[in-house]
Amino acid sequence: MDMLSWLTLAGICALGAMSPGPSLLIVLRCAAAGPRQGLACAVAHGGAVALYACLTAFGLAVLVTHIPMLFAILQWGGAAMLVYLGWKALRAPAPSNAATNNPTPEFVSTSRAALQGFGIAFFNPKVAVFFTALFSQFVSAEQMLGTKLGMAGLAAGIDAIWYSLVALLVTLGSGRGWLSANAAHRLQQVFGVLLLGLAARLVFSIQ
Repeated sequence: MDMLSWLTLAGICALGAMSPGPSLLIVLRCAAAGPRQGLACAVAHGGAVALYACLTAFGLAVLVTHIPMLFAILQWGGAAMLVYLGWKALRAPAPSNAATNNPTPEFVSTSRAALQGFGIAFFNPKVAVFFTALFSQFVSAEQMLGTKLGMAGLAAGIDAIWYSLVALLVTLGSGRGWLSANAAHRLQQVFGVLLLGLAARLVFSIQ
């Protein structure tokens, strides 16, 4: 590909990563628990994007969106994960009186944050549609393996960098006292409601 094609692909991947949705909510929720959780979630989310990008580059992602059963499994899996994470967020315990001045309560572990980041991207049907509809336009059978892997790396890198910046911004606010433990707990509950709302929307959109 020429430089213009690479820049166009990078712009499309950036717009896809920056579009609001359940991924943003999950990264924000994990980042509110701590910097390691936020970054682990962001990097793992990029890993799932890399997987979809590789599948698209080798012509396999089209199977997900063109086989009704596979796409339905993806949709129901995404809805179930949103319900689970939303319920967990709503059920998160409030900070004790002794911890009210702690700006980074441990709501989730680093490994769990990574699993949530990967899962929310992997089970998001919009990610599958994005790669089969847009990313695939830049892929051709004649491209070398290095080019295809480079395209996948570009998509994953842009995604991981964007959500890492989001996580660091939340962490910066936490470190400066902008996000107290009580405020973080309230954010968890807000995220829980929003995630359950997104799950309901996804369920009603399944045909």
